[in-house]
This record gives sequence, structure tokens and C-alpha cells, in this order.
Amino acid sequence: MRTWALPLLIGGVAVLVGAAFSWVPSFWWDEAATISAANRPLSGWAALHADYDAVHALHNLILHGWFSLVGISEFTARIPGAIALGAGTAAVTATGQRLAGRGAGVAAGLLFVVLPRVTWAATEARSYAFTIACAALLTLCLVLALTRRPVWWVPYTLLVVVSTLMFVYSATLLAAHALTVLVVGRRRDRWRFVAAAVVGFAATTPFLLLTYSQVRQVSWIPPLDATVVYTVLVDQWFPGAPWTALLSYVLVVAAAVVAARRGVTPGERLLLWLAVPGCTVPVAVILARSLGSDNMYLDRYVSFTVPSVVLLVGWAVTRLTTRWWSTAILLVCLAATALPAYFAQRQPFAKAGGMDYSATADRLIDIAEPGDCLAFEPAASWNPTSPRSLADARPDLAEHLDDVGLQRSAADRDDLWSLDLPPHELAAAAAGRCEVLWVVADRDRTVETRVRNSTNEWTRFEPYRFTDTETYRQLEAAGFTIVDREPVHLLQLIRMVQTQ
Repeated sequence: MRTWALPLLIGGVAVLVGAAFSWVPSFWWDEAATISAANRPLSGWAALHADYDAVHALHNLILHGWFSLVGISEFTARIPGAIALGAGTAAVTATGQRLAGRGAGVAAGLLFVVLPRVTWAATEARSYAFTIACAALLTLCLVLALTRRPVWWVPYTLLVVVSTLMFVYSATLLAAHALTVLVVGRRRDRWRFVAAAVVGFAATTPFLLLTYSQVRQVSWIPPLDATVVYTVLVDQWFPGAPWTALLSYVLVVAAAVVAARRGVTPGERLLLWLAVPGCTVPVAVILARSLGSDNMYLDRYVSFTVPSVVLLVGWAVTRLTTRWWSTAILLVCLAATALPAYFAQRQPFAKAGGMDYSATADRLIDIAEPGDCLAFEPAASWNPTSPRSLADARPDLAEHLDDVGLQRSAADRDDLWSLDLPPHELAAAAAGRCEVLWVVADRDRTVETRVRNSTNEWTRFEPYRFTDTETYRQLEAAGFTIVDREPVHLLQLIRMVQTQ
């Protein structure tokens, strides 16, 4: 089999595994931000990212072009990430194959396919899948530059720029690569790396300054505490799969013991000096920065370290086995422990807190008549903005219903989120043009519940009754009566008709 045939084959498997059932989970708040940013004219895209979310600007630009071709749905928003992960898988497989042989390449590639952080990224319409793919390609270019021809420093430099623009935290991977080149590179390689890093840094300096000016956007992240140990060891690479994490660590330690006794080949030595810094140095840099100031660490923010993790674990698997079937057994065991996380990620309410944007939009389109009016009750304890972000995630609602509650769209505001009319203005607008009004509101609940996320943040679901809200009082005064309610998951659909 040709050198690139095997990596491309495993990359194709990764696309299929990542894309499978990726359309099932409902959109959630973060994905609504992506769609809101991408679903506007290019002039609006530029104006928005000058003030907000510049860290995702390149990804949102890619999706802007993609959505103009295929439209917006759960599948179309997520399939680009699955394709990007296929490219990342191929790069990881090729890297492992070049440094430690075909077995290590296959093991690393297959582990990449099933790693819970990768399968999660395939269901997330954010930049994380692209960030992982960029890191994998950057790592491959570094290996080729060190082991083949100096010309590979050119694409390495370009990928430094692209990966930084894709997600600014990726720049910390340069610190890991600096350590790699310092230890295993020749003198001329070190100077070439310095040149690549300087050029990449210079090219992205305006972007780095822009993202730094928007650092307020991560001010919501809770401070670090003792839970960060579990987050780092499990959640950042193995979300929902602690047994996969434990087995991976055991294999790596066992392989390190064997390697210490028997030695390693030059290729394995380069792999280890590439993988170990690649999965530890960026995390250490970000945690150190977070300890010294406001916390900027989240498990998903270091997704770009995944290629280093699977290279290390893939090497460990092949170092501990001597026959193909014993390698296969270990890989099957790792995949089996990750399978529950894969299924959990593809449930309808798999997103943080059980958000139900897609389910709510789908149900509303099913039961509402074309031309019915739509409004959102603007308060929900678990929502950082308002339930109206559902409409930003699913713009097809506006094609079926008359959004009488919209004050200003996100595009008009140069913001991520659209605004609701105040209750008294909503009631006045609805009274003049609506016979049937659908109100999307938080679900009624009598007691407070809380759900802890891997970010060490608690999502609070406070007691709520729609009939106790100012929105209901104003609509009732305008002659609207509730005739039906339907809970979805976190939200409810309320059908009101004008009786006066």
C-alpha cells in the first residue's frame, strides 16, 4: 500500500464516524453564536468580529461561504468539522507511520477516530475540529521538515499562521515545538524553526492584539480550583470516558517502562519528544497564565493537543504488543471504553445542560400554521442571553412564522444576538396583527436544580412560571389567552389566541 493510501483510508473512516448521527443533538448556545456570526453579509461579519468573537472569525468566515452554498441545518453546520477531522486523522496516521512504523501510525489514527474529544468536536459547529486538524497538519509538517527536506518549513510557517487565526490558543503549540527542535533538531533546524516562528508571529500580531482586546469574553470562566485536576486528566481529552483515560495512562506508563529498559529507535525518540511536549506544554502555559490572572482555561480550549495525545498512546499500544492481533485487542478495548461517550454525544439533548434549540424549532414548525406570530419570553436562568438565541440558530423559523417579538436583529446590531421587544411593546405589536401567537418560554418548574459542567460552572434552572411574567401580564391585558402548552425539554411552547 502506498505511503499516503493508509492515512487517507483511515481519514475517510474518521469522517464517517464523526459525521454519523452528528445531526441528532439539538443546537445550543455556542453553536447559535456560530450561525449568527456566519449568517450575515461579509461587511457585517467584519464589523461583528472587530468587537466580538474574533477568536472564531476564520471558522465563521468558512461557514459563511459554506452556508451560502448548502443552507443551514444541524448536519450542514457540523459536517465541515467532520471533514476537517478526517484531514487531521490522515496527518496523525502519516506522522506515526513515518516515525515509528505502520503499526504505530494505524494505532494513532484509529485512536484519533474514537477519542471522545474528537468525536465530540465532530458534533460541535465551532472551530475546535478545525483547530485539531490544523495542529495535526502542523505537527506533520514539522516532522517532514526535520526528517526530509527543508522546503517543508514553508508550509509549516503557513500553518503557524492558519492555526493561530483558527484559534489563538493554538499559538502555544509553538512553545512545545520549540522544545522538540531544541532537543532533537540540528543547529540549522533550530534557526529555521526560529525563522518560521518569527514570521508566523509577525503575520498574526494584529490578530493577536485584536483577540487580546476582547479578553473580556472569557471573564465568565470560573476560577481554577481542585476540580481542575480531574478536568485536565479526563475531561480535556476523554470527556465522558474516564475508563478510556485510565487505560490510556496505564498503557503510556507501561510502555515508558519497557522503553527505558530496551531503548528506542531514533524515530521513536523524535515521536516522544514531539508528543509529550505537545500534550503538556500548551496546557501548562495556559494554566500558568490562569493562575497568575483571570482563568482562561477550559477543557475544550486545548483540543488542539489531541494529535499529540493519540501519537503517544498509539506508540504505547504498539510498543507493548508484538503481534497484530494483540495490537487489535488493545485498540478494541480502548474503543469499547469510549463507546458510551460516543453514544451520549449523539443524543437529542446532549449539549450543555440539555439545551433543546433544534427540538423546539422543529416542533414549532410542525405544529404552527404558516403566518402564525412568534415571540420569545426574554428570561431564562440557564441562558446567558435569552431564548431568542434559538431563532439565531434556526433562521428557518422566520420563513414560517411572523416574528412579531423581534426588536433588532443581530446583524443590524453588529452583535451576536438579536433583541426582543419589551413586553409592553410586544403586546401592542401582537394586538395589531396576530390572531395566533406562539411564545417560546422557559419551562415551568417549581424547584431549583443545578447541573455541573466540565468547565466547573453550574448551570442553574431556577423556579419559573410563565403566568407570573410581565410578558404574560401584558399579553393578557392585550386580549391574548393561553389555549395550549407543550414542554419540549428546557423550553416550552405556549399557544395564545386573541379573544378580545
